[in-house]
Amino acid sequence: MLRLLVSLIFILSANLLLAQFPTQGPGGFGNPGGFGQQRPGQLNVDTLQEDIKRDTFGAYRFFVKNPFHEKAFADTLITDYLHQHDPTRQRQWDYMHLGISGSAAQPIVYQPLLRRGFDLGWHQYDLYLKSADDIPFYRHETAFTNVGYSQLGDQNNSFFTLQFSRNFGPGFNFSIDYQRLSERGTTTLFNRQSLRNTTLGLNFWFKGKNGRYNAYLTLVNNKLERNENGGLVNDTLTLGGTFATPAQAEVFLEAARSRYQHEEVQFTQYFQLNRFGSKTDTVSQDSLDNLPAVAVAGKQIYQVAHTISYQNIFSRYNDDNTNLATFYKNFNTDPRGIRNFVGHQKVENQFRLLTYRSQGPLVGRTRQESGLLELGLVHAYHRIELEAKDSSLNEVFATGRWDLQPLPLIDLRLNAKLGLLGNIGDYQASGEIDFKLGKLGFLKGKATNQLYSPSLIQREFWVTQQRVWNNDFKKTLESNLQASLNIDRFDVEVGAAYHLINNLIYFDTIGYARQTGRPVSILQLFLKKNFVIWRIHLDNQVVLQTASEDIVRLPQFFGKHSLYFEGRLFRVLNSRIGVDVRYQAGYLADYYLPLTGQFQVQDKRMVDFYPAADVFGSFQITKFRAFFKLENVTRFIYPQNQLFYQTSFYPMPPSSGFRLGIRWFFVD
Repeated sequence: MLRLLVSLIFILSANLLLAQFPTQGPGGFGNPGGFGQQRPGQLNVDTLQEDIKRDTFGAYRFFVKNPFHEKAFADTLITDYLHQHDPTRQRQWDYMHLGISGSAAQPIVYQPLLRRGFDLGWHQYDLYLKSADDIPFYRHETAFTNVGYSQLGDQNNSFFTLQFSRNFGPGFNFSIDYQRLSERGTTTLFNRQSLRNTTLGLNFWFKGKNGRYNAYLTLVNNKLERNENGGLVNDTLTLGGTFATPAQAEVFLEAARSRYQHEEVQFTQYFQLNRFGSKTDTVSQDSLDNLPAVAVAGKQIYQVAHTISYQNIFSRYNDDNTNLATFYKNFNTDPRGIRNFVGHQKVENQFRLLTYRSQGPLVGRTRQESGLLELGLVHAYHRIELEAKDSSLNEVFATGRWDLQPLPLIDLRLNAKLGLLGNIGDYQASGEIDFKLGKLGFLKGKATNQLYSPSLIQREFWVTQQRVWNNDFKKTLESNLQASLNIDRFDVEVGAAYHLINNLIYFDTIGYARQTGRPVSILQLFLKKNFVIWRIHLDNQVVLQTASEDIVRLPQFFGKHSLYFEGRLFRVLNSRIGVDVRYQAGYLADYYLPLTGQFQVQDKRMVDFYPAADVFGSFQITKFRAFFKLENVTRFIYPQNQLFYQTSFYPMPPSSGFRLGIRWFFVD
């Protein structure tokens, strides 16, 4: 039913999108150290809108969890991310994947995974999935369409993105967020190294006539399909020569496939309990560009909010090859083949009471309400379907949030969650502080302490209706601290982070879930420094990290640098031309087991130091942008038999790929 509804609305909206094109043409460290790994439905990270130049046109974006905090949404000029189509590189610290964009990924630099309640345990696709909380809403007067497309080689390796928003009638807005990433080339990729990720988000926003009532409806569909090869058996052919094409390389799996689908419907309502000055509003309600009920600056606003959501998650892995006992080993529970299926349905209700100080009329500026205090109660019903059994779970969490400014130079943000039913005793407490140092810069600090229950896959795992393990693990206690100093005068940022984990759960060399009783500590030091001489820029980021236990495998250092020219060519063409370089220390990197969907420790193959370089050029004329990128030019320098690995047994394709891309912004 959800799929049918999403498809119907998308078809109806297609005419609206097409109508935009004939009349349009060109014209008139955000999170230092990567602290706090983002998950769908948790904290929204707008990577493409951070620290960039903007050509504003009066549109503002926000997320339904916090509509009181907006960012200007604009036609971006030349940015760090225009030529980076890969989500693993659209952040301060990169993730490692399986050799191609869209594949399973995990952080290169350790980050805590923020948890609340029941968790399936699959986070290898977190970068590509979007929940209802991750789909942005827009406040504007003028409709816009933002389209992007890039291609590597042929059309089988492509990335398409679309954002569209328009007001319809008094107080109603509709928007689309769509993307499809395909890596299905047969000549450039290794055997069975192919995938397709598709995400569609539809948003509907209704605002009452007096501005006191706002309703937000979101429909989301994520579908991730892939062939799994288990990695390369060897870097070379059996006869000893370097393979002529990637498709000739021997892989572990010849018939394995996986599919992951995440669907969600969410409806959120906000109602303001007090009234203010609507008679002074002179802005048309058709634009949704003002909130007359909060038009008095500095007044205390009181609201009640309710959210109801339904999620349906489906995961399936199967391998019909019957001669795989040497690969799957203890997972080979049935001689007819391998299969794993998990279904998860969740119905969640959340009630919140909140208060904040009004900013006043919003015409021509972003909404940045202050002093937010929020108390909430969340109930979730889970139904879990496994290979040979079904189960259900109820859980209740109390939540709280407080944004305050105890002193003019200090901003403080506090969050808390406490399990009352289901995962009783689970909690998460976090805080962030910004201390302004005047002309010197500013100091940032972050702290998180959380106690969370084992995930589903850590507790039990089934293959072809046979239970492989059934664990009774203790809860994990994790504490994280981080501080950074930004010195504006020298354009430098330095910082450190410390993580302490008790009862850590990991996956061992045979792929089984294990728990260690020894505390695990991780220390990180990071530096960001940029240089500018004339129009030549050199941006640098480096991190050092070490773990106290061998079960946590991290490169001791990771760095990325960008050397480029930025300026105007021929007086009209905004340009950025240069080279990106990234590298990491050689180490025993984790292996990814497709059956479990987990990264596990391994002792068989070393990932060597390899400075991967990409040559790029980004260009912009008014609303039209284009880029090219020649990927992995290091192949022309390094020995031809050395491949670029981030994850053990999963190298990048050996050829240097040439990618072309465009992005076009339409305003009507």
